[in-house]
Amino acid sequence: MTSTELKAKIAHIRVEKGRAGLYYATSPDLKGLLVAESTTEALEKAIPNAIVALCAACGVNIVVTALDGHSRLFCLVYK
Repeated sequence: MTSTELKAKIAHIRVEKGRAGLYYATSPDLKGLLVAESTTEALEKAIPNAIVALCAACGVNIVVTALDGHSRLFCLVYK
């Protein structure tokens, strides 16, 4: 039987409202992450996909999950 080692990381997300009315998400834990949407609901739905795409661009495959009760904390599990 082989074992697979999974690595996990917590990413904190900062959300700000811009002057043009868009909401922006960035992360001090994920350099280069920038997501913009017109509502906070749309932003929260777009964040996991943006994190996956950012990591994929660097050749890293991950699964992203929002932590229970925290819309601005995500767990990244590296495959």
